[in-house]
Formats: sequence, C-alpha cells, structure tokens
Amino acid sequence: MWYVIQTLGGREEKTASMVKKSISASYINECFVPKRERIKKFHGCWNKTEEILFQGYVFVNSNKPERLYGELKKLPKLTKIIGREENYFIPLSKEEENLIRGLGNKEHKTLLSRVELQDGKKIRVIQGPLKNYIENVVKVNMHKREAVVKVKFMGKEMDLYMGIEMEK
Repeated sequence: MWYVIQTLGGREEKTASMVKKSISASYINECFVPKRERIKKFHGCWNKTEEILFQGYVFVNSNKPERLYGELKKLPKLTKIIGREENYFIPLSKEEENLIRGLGNKEHKTLLSRVELQDGKKIRVIQGPLKNYIENVVKVNMHKREAVVKVKFMGKEMDLYMGIEMEK
C-alpha cells in the first residue's frame, strides 16, 4: 500500500534519499517522488525539463506500515507523516493510488501530452496521460505549455500542472 510523507517544498528528493538510506528495505517496497515532464523555452528553443508533480510530498510503498512508521519517527526533519493513527499511518485510498499510477509511467514520471488546439481555445488530447483527465482540465496555458487539472487528493481538491506539447 502507498503512504505519504509531507516534507518541505524543495526537499522532496533529499527526504526520499534519506528514507531509502536510513530505513531497512524490508519495510519499503518503493520510495519515490512523482515528477512531470514539461517544456520550457530557453534562448528561443523549447527544451524538456523535469519538475516535481506533488510539491512537498514523498510517497512510500510498504507492506509493513507499523514498522515503517516507527522507523520514520526516528528520522530528523520530516515535517509530517500523513494519516497518522496511533502507531502507524493510513494508506492512500485506491482512487488516490490509481490517480498517481494513471498519471505516471513505471518511474512515476508524468510524460508530456500531445495536444491539438481547436477553435483557438479548446484542446484535443492526441496522446499522453492528460487523455484520461481531459474532463478535469480547468485551464490551459499555451504560453507555458501546461494544462491545469483539478483532482481530489488526500481529502481536498488540488491543481496538478501537466506538461503539453503541440501537435505539429
């Protein structure tokens, strides 16, 4: 099952690395920080970059949450273990886990979605992870080459920024 650790924005990779180094592999199946591909313009050229998809969160897959929780409490600088209850913490719901699986590939990276502009404002997704969430798109910024998708995550609505590229 998947669990969430909240950390300071910008410290996601360091926190994940600390968890992987400090906690026995027998308690962790996987520890990851979901990323998203994005294209940005530098010196007149579009370049692919990578950014963190869920700012301030690290995800852990474990079959031994009680043991994992005990070990995580010993680590310094963890902001919050999400869903804490007595001596362990509660997993993400199946819907939330499926959301993260649906957005990313095996490396938990959300790839660019290829889109086509229709009627000057609306987009049509040709391929990519945005295809599954087109009804959740609340804004498209063609200048930044991103779509804002409203999703329900950990009991609240959250905006996810997904990278898009234009069909040629």
